[in-house]
Parts: sequence; C-alpha cells; structure tokens
Amino acid sequence: MERVEGILTMKRSGKNNGRTEALQKPAPETGDSGTVALEKSRERVLDEIIDRLPAITGIADFDVAIRIVEQIGCGLVCPRPKDTHSSIVSTARTIAAMGPQNLTEAMLSAQMIAVNDAVHLFLARATAPNQGTEAIDLNVLRATRLMRVFTEQLEAMQKLKGKVGQQKVTVEHVHVHQGGQAIVGAVAAEGPGPGVGDGKEKR
Repeated sequence: MERVEGILTMKRSGKNNGRTEALQKPAPETGDSGTVALEKSRERVLDEIIDRLPAITGIADFDVAIRIVEQIGCGLVCPRPKDTHSSIVSTARTIAAMGPQNLTEAMLSAQMIAVNDAVHLFLARATAPNQGTEAIDLNVLRATRLMRVFTEQLEAMQKLKGKVGQQKVTVEHVHVHQGGQAIVGAVAAEGPGPGVGDGKEKR
C-alpha cells in the first residue's frame, strides 16, 4: 500500500492526465476492445471512489481520508488484495459499509477492519496442515484475544453512534391499594438494615 497515497493524490490532482499506469498494464496493441473496455471500467471505478473518499470515510479533509484508506489497506491480510487497484476498491467499499461520520469513527473503523482480518489470518494458520499442537494453540489464542478486542471496539463504535444508552422502561398500568405508595423512577436497592440476617433480629 506504499504506492496508494501517491496514486490517489496523482489522480486527484489530475497530474496523470487521466492515466493510471501504476494500476494497470497498457492496453495491448492488438486493439482488443474487450480488454480496453475492462481497463477503462477499472479506471472509472477508481475515479468514482477517489471523488467520494471524503463521503466514504466521513472526513472532509481529502489528505486525511487518503491516510485512513492507506492504513486500512495495510490491514487487509486475509486474503491480501491481489493488486493496488483491488486494495483501494476493497478498502473503500469496506469502510463505506461501516458508515463512519467523522474522523474518530473512521479511525475506529480502520482498527476494526484490521482486527477482523487478523482474526481470520490466525484462524487460517491454526487450521493449516502439518503443524504441532503448540502452533495451533498459539494461533487460536491470538485469534481469541483479537476477538475480544473486536467486541470492545464494537461496543465503542455503538457508543459513538449513540446506539447504546440507558434502558427505557414504559409503565402502562400502576395499581396502588389503600395505604400503599407508588414510586416512578430509578430505585436503588440498599443492603439489609441492622438486625436483618445478622442474628440480631427482634423477637
């Protein structure tokens, strides 16, 4: 992914005159229209992604958005993208699905994507053939720890998005009999008072 920032910046500034030589091979001289159309399609997809990077990442600053995309691309390890173009496309589509609304959410999204990929990488290693029990256990342990981290990250994201809050209880009917009292609101249970359960009850 070390070339991603340069590629994105170059295309954004228009310095490459609409060409992306770092991403694709030149069209064959035979004039294969199918191959040319495919290359143009790849460029068109990349152009659309670049134009939408601020919206995709939730970050107004284009340079910061590039940095986040590059960081996510470095974390894609299971499976690794086959080329730079695939890395950019996969990265952008993954973070777009998470829908970050600001830099904090984008940074957390980047970490979550990296952790999720690492989990699957270690699980794949744990199930690889011809390895000892210690190697299997080590990879399972690493995956398990990362799963816990992912759960913590998920809780943090839900809090950032306001999806975790106090439980709401709706009381539809309250019956108060003569001599009784009704309390509406939070009630904290206190421990037993003196003389209860300590052998000093009144007799």
